[in-house]
Amino acid sequence: MSESARPTFEPKVVAAVIAAGIVAFGLFLVLAAYAGDTGSSRDGRAHALSSSGIGFKGIVRLIELSGGQTRLVRNAGDFEGEDLLVIAAEPDTSAEAIEEVVRLRGGRATLIVLPKWGVVPDRDKRGWVRGVGTLPDGLVSEILGKDRRLKVTQSQAKSRTARGRDFLAGVQAPLPRIVQTVSGYDVTPLLVGAPGEIVLARLGDAPLYLLADPDLLNNQGLKEPARAKAALAILTELNATDARAVAFDLTVNGFGRHPNALQLAFEPPFLPLTLALVLAAILGGLHGAFRFGPAAEEPRAIAFGKTALVENSAGLLKIARREHRAGDAYAQLIREAAAHESGAHLALRDTELDAYLDRLSPPGEPRFSALAAAARQAGDRAGLVAAARALFQWKKDLIK
Repeated sequence: MSESARPTFEPKVVAAVIAAGIVAFGLFLVLAAYAGDTGSSRDGRAHALSSSGIGFKGIVRLIELSGGQTRLVRNAGDFEGEDLLVIAAEPDTSAEAIEEVVRLRGGRATLIVLPKWGVVPDRDKRGWVRGVGTLPDGLVSEILGKDRRLKVTQSQAKSRTARGRDFLAGVQAPLPRIVQTVSGYDVTPLLVGAPGEIVLARLGDAPLYLLADPDLLNNQGLKEPARAKAALAILTELNATDARAVAFDLTVNGFGRHPNALQLAFEPPFLPLTLALVLAAILGGLHGAFRFGPAAEEPRAIAFGKTALVENSAGLLKIARREHRAGDAYAQLIREAAAHESGAHLALRDTELDAYLDRLSPPGEPRFSALAAAARQAGDRAGLVAAARALFQWKKDLIK
């Protein structure tokens, strides 16, 4: 007896490949849904996700390591919280984008951090940048818009330390060698170096603040412990008394969350529906892979029994379009049945039997011979059906 041939692929290997494919496809869908929400920390830009020298990932981590809480805002619907919102402007940030965020804040504490340095990517180290000097004064001023009538200036620092005023009294922050300051209409100084060197100011009467020099908060500035301590103190004082965290806006940096139909499948209230569909798909796959009970036999094309024979014969007549030719046979069938039911003499045949059945017909009703003739002479299916019904009714009335 020869040994049975082994299958080409082991069932366990096939099952593992299918399972891996399903998991990979699910992960692909999740990544496709949230790909736009993942910002890079190595793009060399100035935002809260960036680990470059001009980025602000360091202050986010510093707040968290100090026991505080932070939020990264990607959705305009999250602007309504009481937490201080830090907007990190970049050279290509428009004044309209900043004003829209300020409008949505509705008078809540907001800090705008201006850009200062022009940089290019470092070819040797991914995520690093090389400074090419400060940005032009006019370019930085345009980020704030012409309506605010503010002027931004870069110059050699005349003082090594900036001191706080008003509710920031007592705060001291070391200044960089080249300091960027702001001046203009309706500006309240909050952090000042030498006379006229306004580093941090409040704009108008609302809690809208402007940090002219980003080196007080960015990654390269926090390498000095005194400046890192001052950064925490500034953010704490600028925050509202009932705030729970410091929020960092990412929408003006292009990392806002946009409506995505695929994300709805992985978020409430549609997440349970997605899980139910996944479970149904798994059960369907198991049902296809494993048989429940014996296999159902395929039914015969032509069934056994008299009923099947009659149906097949009727089908042949229908295909040949000769249904109306069956009237004579049906009339003979009714004749034999009526003769048997009425006890007719066995010697009666054809015309004699028809005459006998005519005498048995109820008075005023059609005679059997007339009904049988109508069945024989039917020219179509409708005529045959009408004649057959009349014969059947005649037989019912006869045997009552």
